[in-house]
Amino acid sequence: MNPFDLIATDLDGTFLDDAKRIPEMNAHAIQVAAARGIPTVFASGRPLRWFGVLDDLTAGLGWAIAANGAVTFDLASGQVAHVRPMDPEATLRAALLLRERVPDAVFAAEYLTDWGTEPDFASFTREIDADFQAPLEALLARGPIVKLLVVDPRTRTDELAAIATPLMADHLTVTFSYISEVGMLEMSAPGVSKALALRELLADLRLAPERMLAFGDMPNDLQMLDLAGLGYVMETCHPAMLDAGFPIAGDNNSGGVGRTILRLLGEQ
Repeated sequence: MNPFDLIATDLDGTFLDDAKRIPEMNAHAIQVAAARGIPTVFASGRPLRWFGVLDDLTAGLGWAIAANGAVTFDLASGQVAHVRPMDPEATLRAALLLRERVPDAVFAAEYLTDWGTEPDFASFTREIDADFQAPLEALLARGPIVKLLVVDPRTRTDELAAIATPLMADHLTVTFSYISEVGMLEMSAPGVSKALALRELLADLRLAPERMLAFGDMPNDLQMLDLAGLGYVMETCHPAMLDAGFPIAGDNNSGGVGRTILRLLGEQ
């Protein structure tokens, strides 16, 4: 009997190395798992259009979760199964509330297949390939909105999260997937997370969460690891993940995810 029935893994900082490539060990491990009937679900904060990084995989392609749980889709066909959009009016009210507390905040909106930003967004981030620029009200008039991004050039990510999380508690789900001097947060519809999307997918597949193996490295992975029967973090994970007491899978640059999968399957 296999020790788990499904693998769920984050991408950046976890399944991918720092150059955004798939370590050979990781690719091999999910092929071994697939041969034993164990599918892999790739759960990321990335938008749908950024999953091409997985195109070189020859096995193990199954379901993927994008935008921190807002979108579930079939990797092989690209067909979207579930979308959990944000309410435009509620999102605008929440964004304006946050801007009252953080006057320099600049926003971007992720849609199902493209995205747009306020004019100053690119000045503060690495994200310079927006499809269009517009004021906040115009950004949120389009849809479906699957994720709202906010940057503040004067506040680090952890500090910005400490401000926004309690402020948005009744309005939006707040998380983040990397740390920088320029604070950046990712916000979704209330209750939306990787864990929510996985719980629904597991129900569809008639699999139990306690039979899931999961890997992550940042706070947007925390609920996913809590859901899993076996949860692992990476060596370079955010301190909050270590504080949660999850075991360490190793380094993302040396295939820590793959090594752990193979060890648990008795293949090493």
